Amino acid sequence: MKKRVKEMMRNFTKIKLNLSFMLLASTAIAFGQDLQTGIADKVWEAIGGKDNWQNARYFMFSCIGGGTSSFVQGERKYLWDKQQGYCRFEGISTDDESVIALFNIKTNEGTVYINGEELSNPKTSADVIKEVAAEFERDAYLLFLPTALEGNQVSFTVTGEKLVGSQRFTVVNLKNHKTSFEAAVEGQLYLDAQTGRVLQWQSHDDQNRFAVGGFKDIGGGLVLPTRFTADDTTHNITYPIAAALVNIEAQKFNKP
Repeated sequence: MKKRVKEMMRNFTKIKLNLSFMLLASTAIAFGQDLQTGIADKVWEAIGGKDNWQNARYFMFSCIGGGTSSFVQGERKYLWDKQQGYCRFEGISTDDESVIALFNIKTNEGTVYINGEELSNPKTSADVIKEVAAEFERDAYLLFLPTALEGNQVSFTVTGEKLVGSQRFTVVNLKNHKTSFEAAVEGQLYLDAQTGRVLQWQSHDDQNRFAVGGFKDIGGGLVLPTRFTADDTTHNITYPIAAALVNIEAQKFNKP
């Protein structure tokens, strides 16, 4: 009888221990989820709110730098309809020709004008649009980087804190296969946990770590970073123009 009672007590103790471990595990998971939600909320708050971003439709921006491009040189200018995907690109090719591309970033279809003349060869036009679309994704992903937390293909985890120089950051591993600006984004956000601002960015595809700054009120209640300083300064990129617009004339997307 005593042996049976001891066995029952041991089983009871095991059950209590298992329940304790399960409770601790569920508490840790809930805490982690709350932490991630809190960090995401902070990031959105820092740029003016998720609602303001989702309600904004038209953007005008230009950028300089970002390394050597095989297609364009100098400043690139864009008008972008975030809702429909229409985009107007203006720039100077490496052959010193004026390029205007009117296309859709969701379909990569459109028309191209070189020195004011429409390209008549469909294959050449398609090749140029492919180059321009890739340029748009490279230029858009830094300006709109904080918004990469949006979408049903995004995943992110708060990995902890890291001291870089004299600054302490909250580090977030981020992966988004398809952002609103069509680019895939994967890397580490270094955040100020108090303000939610992205202060550094390390892409998984690029050895350069960017210091993020130049935060600007672009309208519509949104504040975005406009200056990215790389470890290799030849990859520095700035956005002289960055604005959210209420309206854009429709002809901007279909006439040079």
